[in-house]
Amino acid sequence: MAQQKILILGIGSPFGDDQFGWLTVRKIKEMLTADVKKNIDMEIADRPGLNLLRFLEINYAKIILIDAVNANVEPGRQFYLKADEIIEFTGFLSSHNIGVAPSLALAFALDMPIRHIVFYGVQGARLFVKDNVVSQVVEEAVIKVAHNILSDESGLPESR
Repeated sequence: MAQQKILILGIGSPFGDDQFGWLTVRKIKEMLTADVKKNIDMEIADRPGLNLLRFLEINYAKIILIDAVNANVEPGRQFYLKADEIIEFTGFLSSHNIGVAPSLALAFALDMPIRHIVFYGVQGARLFVKDNVVSQVVEEAVIKVAHNILSDESGLPESR
């Protein structure tokens, strides 16, 4: 029986600290061997909103979402949430209008499976800007979160 794949999805946009999810996926790609990459789909999504649900239709063993957070906490603060915690999160869990939490709450209401989803995020310092400059706290968080994902998630051994 073939091993089920894992999806690592970087959510964001090309602006400011909202690039966090994209940059983290790129960093993870650099850190994995080709052999490990065979069992992992790594994608980026530009402010997917409810289109996030299309990834739930694919039979992934695990889905790892990575996104910048706008929770009005200190910039650089990291978040790790499991599916049930995501939909119960009272802060604004995304820097997008329809973010991760509302999308997963809808998926849950539609009886779509979400228990295999985890979320890694960081509070951005430069959100809602129209340039591509990333803050230092987010640059540092990219490396930390990439390492955290590789050490936390089974089947994702660091290769460098």
